[in-house]
Parts: sequence; C-alpha cells; structure tokens
Amino acid sequence: MVRNLSLAFAILLLLPLSSASQAVAPAFLGEPDAPRIAALRDGSIAEVRKGKGGRSLAFQIVLEDGTRGYFKPKQSFSAAHWYSEVAAYYLDRELGLGRVPPTTGRVFRWSELKKAAGSDDRVGELQIESDGTLRGAFIWWVPEPLKRVRMGRQWERWIRVQRVLPITPYQRPVDYRADLNRRPGIREATDPHRPLAKAPDVEQRPAELSDLIVFDYLTQNVDRWGGGFTNLRTRGAGGALIFLDNGAGFWLGEQRLGLMEARLKALQRFRKSTVAAVRALDVDAMAEQMQQDPLAPVLNEKQLDGLRQRRQAVLDHVETLVARFGEAAVLPW
Repeated sequence: MVRNLSLAFAILLLLPLSSASQAVAPAFLGEPDAPRIAALRDGSIAEVRKGKGGRSLAFQIVLEDGTRGYFKPKQSFSAAHWYSEVAAYYLDRELGLGRVPPTTGRVFRWSELKKAAGSDDRVGELQIESDGTLRGAFIWWVPEPLKRVRMGRQWERWIRVQRVLPITPYQRPVDYRADLNRRPGIREATDPHRPLAKAPDVEQRPAELSDLIVFDYLTQNVDRWGGGFTNLRTRGAGGALIFLDNGAGFWLGEQRLGLMEARLKALQRFRKSTVAAVRALDVDAMAEQMQQDPLAPVLNEKQLDGLRQRRQAVLDHVETLVARFGEAAVLPW
C-alpha cells in the first residue's frame, strides 16, 4: 500500500489517532459550544422575523436571554435538509475544524412562527406536524458582520498542483453542465468576463478553501459555489472562513454524486492535519454523538454508510496524488 509513498506520508496514514471530538471540547473558532447549544435548545422565544434571502423559508429568532439563532425548518423543498445542517455540525466537530456555527435540532410551535411568515407562498412547503409543531435545525447567529470572499477567475490555482483547469466544477451545477457541453478544445469556458484571481486576501485562505472542499465532499453539499460565491463568508474582513449553509447535503438517494466527485478530483493540495482528521474519523462514534441531539436519529444507516464511502474516497485520492506528485506538493500546509 505504501510502496510509492514517502515515509512521512505513510506514517500519517497509519498512526492510530483518536477522534478529534474526544481530544478537545466542541468549539466554534475556539469559543466553547456548550453555552450556545444549551441556549438554542432550551431558550424561550422573544422575537421572530422571517429570514432574508435563500430559496427556502427560514426564521431569525431572538431568545429571551439575547441569544440569536436561525431556524431552518423541515420542508418539502428538495435542497433544504434540516438534518444536513445538524449532521454537518457534528461532522465538523468530529474533524476538529470548528468552522460550522453551533447547531442543534429543535421543535417550535407553528403558532410561534406563523405571524412572521405572513402570506409567504413557501408556507405551503413547511412540513408542520399534526400536533402543530415544526421540526428543524436551529443555528447560532454569528454576531459580527460576515464578509464575502471575492475571488477572481482561475482561483483554483491556489489549491492545485497542476495549474491548468479549463472547466471548473466550483460553480453552480447548471453552469458546470453547460461548460461541459461546450465544443471540444475550448481553453476556458467558465466565466470569461470575470477578472483573473490575484493573490489570496490572506495567507491561510488556500488551506481554508481546501478544507472546505473536503468538508463539502464529505457532506455532499452541492450548494456552495456560484451566485457570486455568496456562501463563502468570513468572520470579519480577512477573518476565518466559516462553513455556512450546509442544508443541501446528506442526500437520501445516490451517495456518490458526479459533481461532488469532480470537485474532489480537482482538489490537489491539502492541509496535513485535515487529512489526518479524515483518516481518524470514526463514523460510528459520530453517530453516537448525534444521538444526543433532540431530534435524533439525524441520519439513517444509508447516509452514514455513504459518509464512510466518501471518507475513504478522500484518503484514496490523497494517496494517489502523493504517489504521483510527491508529498511536498500535495501536502504543503
């Protein structure tokens, strides 16, 4: 297995590491989760407003203790999976990334939210229970203004060993398909009018983007790229990249999506600690952690098995790249 790998990378693959969640208390950018999760689960509503933006109907909620959260309810819209938001939180903590805001499953009474929803046409998509309650993901609201990471054309060079990538998979699925269907031989089909990417805004941004692509592959989140990169946000200008909007993942059907495979294949540079964390990921241990959620079980066995498959696919991809290009090129951070 390790014949073509460097000794250092072989050690990285083989050392028995424990799950990240067992090493440190869960935290968001170093700030403990526990008090925020407790407030999100138990706090009473003080104010409700309808969420802004996005295709699905959601609610901005202020609790009596001042905690703010964003409630994404169970609904019929196909790309709004409340369970994906919750599972993404648990996966993030298992990997030790700390980039997904504290998130928990919660049940609210529809009567508490109805006034804020008003006459919104999307109310008909909400899956309100027979007892008048609504299940969903309740996400801690980051108080600081979130800044959009603006990247120009060919930013993918930051995360690749081979610089050339004529058609990028890091865009909306419909645009990616359109680019693939263009005539053969075209050198650059994607967003030809956007300016070329310059240097990253901060030194660690390429490593953060690599982590995000790995994370999205594991969660199957197809809704990250496109639309001006609105889902690429940092905590303040030049701040840490936050992994927001994880609802379009953990699909119930196919567990290896073609678009997500293309996004993983296009990624060629990784952070060493992230590869180690993926290797150490124990999906069974993560499932046990998710049993603590008020709306457990969060994922079914098919979804958990899909996560196991994707975890192995990441490790296989990294191993292949190291054998081809060498450890220094593939694991620079």
